[in-house]
This record gives sequence, structure tokens and C-alpha cells, in this order.
Amino acid sequence: MHRLSSLRILRNKVSQAVGLRPIPTPAWPLQDECDAPEIMEQLQSPLFGTLSVELRILIYSAVLGDPGRFLHICLNRKKKKCRPMAHWRCTDLESPFPTWQHYCFGEKPSFDKEGKCCNVHPRQITTTDDQLIALLLSCQRIYSEALIILYERNIFHFRGGVTLPAFKQSIPAVQWNAIRKIHLSTAYSPFYHPNCNRAGYKAPKTLPNWNQICEDLSSLPSLQTLSFDILADDPYFVRGYFTGTEPETLLSILKPLKAIRSSRMEVELNIELPKEVVHLLGPVNYEIAFRERPFNEVFRRLPLRDSIELEKYNLTHNL
Repeated sequence: MHRLSSLRILRNKVSQAVGLRPIPTPAWPLQDECDAPEIMEQLQSPLFGTLSVELRILIYSAVLGDPGRFLHICLNRKKKKCRPMAHWRCTDLESPFPTWQHYCFGEKPSFDKEGKCCNVHPRQITTTDDQLIALLLSCQRIYSEALIILYERNIFHFRGGVTLPAFKQSIPAVQWNAIRKIHLSTAYSPFYHPNCNRAGYKAPKTLPNWNQICEDLSSLPSLQTLSFDILADDPYFVRGYFTGTEPETLLSILKPLKAIRSSRMEVELNIELPKEVVHLLGPVNYEIAFRERPFNEVFRRLPLRDSIELEKYNLTHNL
């Protein structure tokens, strides 16, 4: 249980003991059986006194939702006085690169004296200054009418194997269950595994944190659109043994997806499935597409590092 939830339960017990109204949870507009605050009608405002609820919903949707752009969700770097999760609208939607390499993530390369890429600097703490939720916080009546739109009418994008489970843990279950559209981009790549160049190293059995991600996605009751772009084979890694093209690896990626229920689901891979895998996989409830995406210059030039440097890279980038 989250610490804030525990504090809220304690405050409610104290309030009930002294005869006061309980303090509602932040997700009270999404719950049928929940203590809600007293809401003033505010009919003096043209928004409520003149416009119908249908027109207000259109306004809320234009402000809070965007069906054409990803809402990137990321982890902030661990520093004091910094909220753990952040978000921003995608500004690189026409990118030909994997979604986890969009320039709007803010990663910048640094070069040595010979002009070779020697390091990647991630985005600093994301302040999320786009005022996405400012409208929701303006008054309780707008909050009660519009909160559901924030979760229903955005495409939540997660990258790697850490962000989605962390986001699920950071919000109440009722808000997580309200999400309708998700895109996830990840890679079976040495850059996600800090021990890849140690003697005797064995490649992982599947994608980073993959089983947990699939379990979290399968818990969504009203998922409408779910899509993935997965780098199963890293074309810029020179050591041929590190590849996700083995039948066992491909099956470990694709089989757990069969338990997820979504009105529409598409899995994009950068390799074509061998007939053996198609046969062993059997019928699926999603579409499989083949597409090769190039790396952007930041990740294409990034050299293979020793295990210590790779570990630092993973921790810095929340991969």
C-alpha cells in the first residue's frame, strides 16, 4: 500500500471519530461507491450555466487528450525533491527510429577528441511543464467530470522494462484500470544487460521484466488499443551470440501476450518469424508485423562498454 494511501486512511479514521466527513481518494470520480466531496454547481460560470455536459466533454477532451501523439511516461532520476514519475507529449512522432529512441526523450551524445561518441547524457529531471492537469485542478466539478478523459483518451507510452510496472505502482488501481490505449517499446539488446561481455555470460531468456509487464497489462479490464515495437535482434551489436532470434526467445516474448485482452493489439518485430515459431505459437489474438527501424545516431554510435559502464548506463536511463 502506498504511504499516501495509508496516511489518508488514518486521517479518515480520525475524521470519523470526531464526526467529520472522510477525505476522498484522488480517484473518487472514477468510483461508483466512494465518499465524494460536496461540489458546488457554479452555474454563474458560462462553462456550467450555459454549455451542456456534451460540449464540456468536448472541451475537456481537446485539452486533456490527444489521440495522435504519445504521452511518454518516464522515471525521473533518483534525486531528492523530485517526483518519481513524469510525462510529456511526444514531439518526434514522425521519427523512423524505434520509439524508445525518440529525440524528445532528450538524450544527447558527447564526443571524444577523435569525434567518436563516447557517452550519452540523459534528460535531466523532467518538470512536466505542459500544464496537462492544470484544468483538472481548477475546480472540483471539472475534476469530477474530466478525470476519466485523462486516462481514456491518451496513448500512454512506456519504454524498456521498468517504467510500466513503476507507473502502475504509483497510481491507484482504479486509475490504472481506466487506461484504454498503451504503446510499449523495448529491446532485446546488450544495452539492457550490464553483464553481456563477461566471460561465461548467458543471454537472458526474454525481454527485460517481460513477464511482469504482461501480467500488468492483462490486469487492464477495458483496454482498447495495445501496440508494441520490439527490437528482437540488435543489428548494431557485433557479437552474434546476443540475439533474440532463437525460437525459445521469440516464444518467450510472444506467448505471454496471448493472455492480454485488448480490442486491438499489434506486435511489431524487426525480424520475420520463422515457420517453426509460427507453428509452436499457434493461434494468437494479435497481429504481428515486420519492420526494420534504424537506430538514431546517439544509439548507433554508442560503443559497447565494459560491464561497469553498462550498469551505470542502465541505472541512468531506467532501462
